[in-house]
Amino acid sequence: MIKWKWFIVEGAILFILGIFAVARPGLAAVAVEQVLAWLLIFGGAFSLFGGVTAQTGPRAPVSMAGGVIAIVCGILLLLLPIEALATITILVAIFFLLTGFAEIASSFALRSTGHESHWGLAFFNGVIGVVLGVLLIAMWPDSFEVIGFLLGINFLLSGAYLTSLGWYFRHAPAQ
Repeated sequence: MIKWKWFIVEGAILFILGIFAVARPGLAAVAVEQVLAWLLIFGGAFSLFGGVTAQTGPRAPVSMAGGVIAIVCGILLLLLPIEALATITILVAIFFLLTGFAEIASSFALRSTGHESHWGLAFFNGVIGVVLGVLLIAMWPDSFEVIGFLLGINFLLSGAYLTSLGWYFRHAPAQ
């Protein structure tokens, strides 16, 4: 039996978080950065502990080094949140640019192989990626709030979807 109530609860929580993130995108972006910092610290601590307790073997030095690097990076993210967000924003912009150009190239390859019905959407998708990348770079370093806004939009849509899914399961005939 599907627990439809949990879909609604999760959907409502995500929807509320989405409203918060859209209303305060800068704070939402910092929250994402802080969660990433703590994940690096905890993951690094586990890796370091695994490397220390392994005592021997080829994996021990790698685990210890990886753990130390993760902990140091996590601490740097905690100590320098605005700088970390600026860096994350540039990485996202580069990702948008590279995937956008790849999608545009793919669209031309589709067109040349006779797939006229698919090339236009691939081209449009690529152009949107390039435009987003250029906008993030052009607005940098003030563009880090865009990450929080996009997170908010994602939470709103996910929350609405999960709530509707819960209502669907609530009213679906028993199987």
